[in-house]
Amino acid sequence: MLKFLLTLSLGVFFVAPLQAGELTPATKSCLPGEKQGHCERWVKDFKTAMELAGKGDHGAQVTVAFCLSTGCHGAVAIDKVASCGWHLVIANSGAATVLDGSNLKNTCRPMTPAEKDQARVLSRDLVQKIYKRAMVTTDQM
Repeated sequence: MLKFLLTLSLGVFFVAPLQAGELTPATKSCLPGEKQGHCERWVKDFKTAMELAGKGDHGAQVTVAFCLSTGCHGAVAIDKVASCGWHLVIANSGAATVLDGSNLKNTCRPMTPAEKDQARVLSRDLVQKIYKRAMVTTDQM
């Protein structure tokens, strides 16, 4: 029962989800307790990764996409559309690896067509902001 109540209360700590063209997704407020320090470190690391990802850092972009997909131990609000969008940015970065392509497929393929469209819009905006060019058409989803 306690786990259920904690799960319900977590919804109070969400910030608005990532919108198209926005570079700062939602981090969560860390709950007091034994894991608060760990969560706070992930929030700090994620914010640093977001800043670097917005400057074109490949490793930071991978971290951002991963955290948006998994929540990074409760520090970040999960947003599958934003995660897919960042994977598309990575695919358009010129530094994508085979693993990045696999992550793109695993994250984006299970989404609905509407969610995929939202991810494409987000990624187009991000590629334009980060790389100052149009996104290369890719549909590995």
